[in-house]
Amino acid sequence: MTIRGGFMGRLQGREEQFRLRDLDRQALRMLWRYVKPHAGRLALAGLAMLGVTATTLALPYLLKVAVDTHIAVGDLRGLTWITVVYLGVVGLSWLAGYWQSYLSAWVGQHVIYAVRADLFRNLLRQSMRFFEGERVGAIASRLTNDVDALSEVASSTVLSLANDVLSFLGILIVMLTLNVRLTLALLVVVPIVVVSMSYLGKQMRRVYWDVQRALADVNAGVEQGVAGIRVVQSLSRESFSMEQFESLSLQNMRANLRAGLLFAAVFPTMTITNMLGMALVLGYGGSMVARGVLSVGALLAFFAYTYRLFGPLRELSLVYNSFQAAAASLDRIHEYLSLEPELAEPADPQQPADGWRGAVALRDVTFGYQADQPVLTEVDLEIAPGETIALVGATGAGKSTLSKLIARLYDPQVGTVTLDGIDLRRIPQRELHQLVSIVPQDVYLFADSIGENIRYGDLTADDDQVRAAAQRAQAHEFIARLPQAYESPAGELGAMLSGGQKQLVAFARALLTDPRVLILDEATANVDPYTEAQLQRAMDEIRRGRTTILIAHRFSTLRKADRIVVVADGRIAGQGTHEELLATNEAYQRLYQRQWAQAQAERS
Repeated sequence: MTIRGGFMGRLQGREEQFRLRDLDRQALRMLWRYVKPHAGRLALAGLAMLGVTATTLALPYLLKVAVDTHIAVGDLRGLTWITVVYLGVVGLSWLAGYWQSYLSAWVGQHVIYAVRADLFRNLLRQSMRFFEGERVGAIASRLTNDVDALSEVASSTVLSLANDVLSFLGILIVMLTLNVRLTLALLVVVPIVVVSMSYLGKQMRRVYWDVQRALADVNAGVEQGVAGIRVVQSLSRESFSMEQFESLSLQNMRANLRAGLLFAAVFPTMTITNMLGMALVLGYGGSMVARGVLSVGALLAFFAYTYRLFGPLRELSLVYNSFQAAAASLDRIHEYLSLEPELAEPADPQQPADGWRGAVALRDVTFGYQADQPVLTEVDLEIAPGETIALVGATGAGKSTLSKLIARLYDPQVGTVTLDGIDLRRIPQRELHQLVSIVPQDVYLFADSIGENIRYGDLTADDDQVRAAAQRAQAHEFIARLPQAYESPAGELGAMLSGGQKQLVAFARALLTDPRVLILDEATANVDPYTEAQLQRAMDEIRRGRTTILIAHRFSTLRKADRIVVVADGRIAGQGTHEELLATNEAYQRLYQRQWAQAQAERS
């Protein structure tokens, strides 16, 4: 690896507490599984590297032969031949260098592709608990920075290390054969190079870690400012946001200035160490030529070898940094790849004998996001196929948690949740998610067209099926009015659409999924009366022929339910119709008086 190609990457490695000796052998075996399919190309790259090393050693020696054997005696014919040989070796050096770079890059990119794909595939298998406990930035870092660092070591860094070691030893051996005393004198400079470059490399790693951290803060500030632009502008907090951003930018600038200060010393230090070696060869070697102990050609070869000697030496003094950073990345990648999903796939999947109908039952269910802090306690609930129930309760009562258990986003610590008599843990995840679907209050839309967001419910659906689903979900009317209709962009997180329009798109998507059980989480909350009427009509359509669970917020939603289930303090506090509960259930009476009595009075 050249100074330009690898030096900055090694300096910029993150300062880690991780050490190579801490690396798990299983992680190394994991890396080998990805490299092994490309071992043939890696071996060819190694052969090309040997060619680069050989030609690097040959060129200065050819210079010595040209001066001492041909120029000194005026042998022009011999000089012509040695020039042709010299040019041929230069060509071989270029060719070997080309194939080494290309093959090592090929292996590295294929390792990146395979590791990153497996990482993402394994992440998709993890439960909601995993994603709630991990920062998005940490996950993104595994998929990008850590994989990139790993691929460099898996291909180019290993070859570069071998090349540096062979080049250094080869040059040293050739120099010893030319003149032992001059070589030993030159080695006095080696400790200076190693100590200075190791110190600078360590300091630069620390400084560049500060730069990366400051840059991450700036990126987070930009993301927060742009994502919250509506709040910023509505409250006229532009100046406050600008002050925050300027503070982050100032920290980033200071970190970069510190890095620039250190970096300004790096290449001059390289130059000085090179010049020290050259000066030593010039002074001591020149005196040896003057005394007739050393030939002029050998002195010129020493100059060339000295220039080449310190390059591998500098790289070797920095390569540990690269391996250390890559080892930490490998350990983190192995940790993610070794994750087993909390919601395991069934070893013996089951299906009901008479097919899926949509009967849901919770029996003695206790669950908490923290094992010692239950959110639901001893819940028993049965829902008949095709029945519509409404879950009502105060904020934090456990309504949404109940729906997450029915969709098997979590497993209960105690009790069972069944679908048509089959424990959800006995149903394959892919099949279960086709049978049970959730439309959350905060609808997530991808930064794609509206049509593609609907098609996400069934990737095999054609345009006519997408349009039919939108019509049934009452979404076709507003989509048709858009300039590009179904090709209109939804925007980042659906920013181009209103809250009600996003809900209608989500309803259309759910219709394409065609689940047996549909969970609507606060679907009509926080919308105007006109939009609510649209959503109510859409809900009537998408509920048809399937079991529906409404997490109710408005009285108008409750009227659509066959049964109302009151959830209070993590327990089922009552079941029945609106009239029955209003007459007999204290928890429901409090909810009604608090949330719905005023709304009903306004409607009447």
